[in-house]
Amino acid sequence: MDMDVRKMRKFGWRTVQIENKASKALFPIAWGFLPLGFSWLMWFTGAPEEFIPWLGAASMLFMLMGGLAGVSSRVGTLNASKVGVALASICIGVMVWALVTQGTVSVLFALLYSSASIYLLVKALDFIFKDAGYVFEMDWDVKEKLPIDALSDWDVKTTRFSQTCMAIKRFDANQYVQIYGAVKGESTFLRFDLFGCQTREQFKNLNFGVDWPEFQINELTQEE
Repeated sequence: MDMDVRKMRKFGWRTVQIENKASKALFPIAWGFLPLGFSWLMWFTGAPEEFIPWLGAASMLFMLMGGLAGVSSRVGTLNASKVGVALASICIGVMVWALVTQGTVSVLFALLYSSASIYLLVKALDFIFKDAGYVFEMDWDVKEKLPIDALSDWDVKTTRFSQTCMAIKRFDANQYVQIYGAVKGESTFLRFDLFGCQTREQFKNLNFGVDWPEFQINELTQEE
């Protein structure tokens, strides 16, 4: 069934504004480029290599900080394959530089691997921050269970209220919708979060497989 933002609101869902944390991610990444650049320069000029592994490892750690800041902007961002692969590559990059200090891996290999890992991370963060941010929420009682009969072709993790992923439906490896709980002060909400959608047309053409009135009934029950 085609959907529209206005229809979502009709069924009791409200739009959630997601904080853009691009600046928090780009700051450590910018610092991460410096030690790797110095490492490349030292290798090209034939400078002593004993300091290169430390600079390379520092670069990977800065990149990891930037990547974590980027994924923290959205719950469940790691469910996207390109994001998970990018962060895993950066983590392995730290280990690669540790192997350089032991003489197991060459400096050139570590430099090439680190550069490739950073490329993957930049592409992943670009994917995150270009997302249209279709996130909705509705009031929810933590005692209420997720109406699984209202979800068609969803992978339900738990019917109990949880701030981690309760249910997820994938359209492809990097496009999916997830339901999870959110808490603000003493208020609790159920969130519907679509990731990997960049245009309104894509949103309208996705089949979410949700019987929306079932969620509305739960909301009305809570109000009563």
